[in-house]
Amino acid sequence: MKRSIFHIRVKDFSIQVERMLDARLRKKPIAIISSNAQNGTVVSASPEAEEEGIRPGLKVLTAKKIARGVIFLPFNRSLYAQIHEYIYRMIKPFSPVIEPLSYGQFFVDMTGMDGIYKSSVDAGCLISKTLLEKVNLSSRIRISTNKLVSCISTAVVPENVYLVEEGKEPLFLSPLASSFLPTVSLPDVKKIVSFLLLKKVKNIQEITEDRQTSEAIFRNYSRKLYMESHGKDNSAVKPPTLKEHIVEQTVLTEDTNDEDSVMTAFIGIAEQVAYQLRIRKQIARSVKVEVHYSDGFKGMKKGRLLSNSDSYVISVCIDLFHRANYRRNRIRSILIDAWDFAPYVGQLNIFFPEKDRNLSIVVDRIRNKYGFSAIFRASELKVFQTKSSEMYG
Repeated sequence: MKRSIFHIRVKDFSIQVERMLDARLRKKPIAIISSNAQNGTVVSASPEAEEEGIRPGLKVLTAKKIARGVIFLPFNRSLYAQIHEYIYRMIKPFSPVIEPLSYGQFFVDMTGMDGIYKSSVDAGCLISKTLLEKVNLSSRIRISTNKLVSCISTAVVPENVYLVEEGKEPLFLSPLASSFLPTVSLPDVKKIVSFLLLKKVKNIQEITEDRQTSEAIFRNYSRKLYMESHGKDNSAVKPPTLKEHIVEQTVLTEDTNDEDSVMTAFIGIAEQVAYQLRIRKQIARSVKVEVHYSDGFKGMKKGRLLSNSDSYVISVCIDLFHRANYRRNRIRSILIDAWDFAPYVGQLNIFFPEKDRNLSIVVDRIRNKYGFSAIFRASELKVFQTKSSEMYG
């Protein structure tokens, strides 16, 4: 059976998401930055910002001097993660095998779907249309027999949907720069390619076709370069597994140092961390709380989560928050990152009352049936009302 692998890429993902939420930003020069600190950099830039000389990797202080008319927005990890997850749920009905990548990128295995869709191109057009209609995000979808060629083609072909036919992979890759091949980025290989002036993929194709010459030049990388330059890749599309980190972040609607407002929002994300730990039936032997200030600086403290009940996780995270919040400046966002997971052993413990965990389990049942926001603590009422007013006006 012929493989059919899609690579979906939402171009300029963070820029599109910001414009989707705020129509006033459309057609305006925008740059997404890591922070306003002196070591902050530009993460991505809109075409309008690039026309004014802004490029990813540029220092924020330099960028602000070059183009004063550009709008600089902080990198909103929580927002982008939520939209990325929403896109994943939207394309899930098209195939049972989907591999999420970085924000706005997915591999989709459409092998065996010929009986459902007229053609792979028609399926790609339908996915692209769905993304545009439901979330107003334009995407590029590339189709080939493997992940490598599909991924490379999304970076070089401007069409919305494009198919690289089986057997034509070497012809498609040959005129491209050799830097598109993953193995060429390795330091040892990069030096050889640069020294021999192998600027195009076709140059590498010619050398690797002679096995003896190729092994003498590239040694252990010879076979890999042959496979990549000829568009051969047998790697499978892998469905998502348990993440190595649980990251929850809240960006305050307005920078503030009002303790009640900040704490209300913070308890909400701490509860979400506890909820995800219980789903995984795990605890986190490492957790950190980051407090990001309006001037770009941050405070950070680490601890451990030896239980996954709401009350315990919230109390530990609050303690870390107070220790991390060492400045009087206004706070822009707060982040909780949990990792180094271990199985939760459900035995009685005199330090963590079992009634707290039992209460959390009952709350989980309600949330699993009616959604996470179906029930919440009284301390979160202020945030819930604010979100509701924003959604429904």
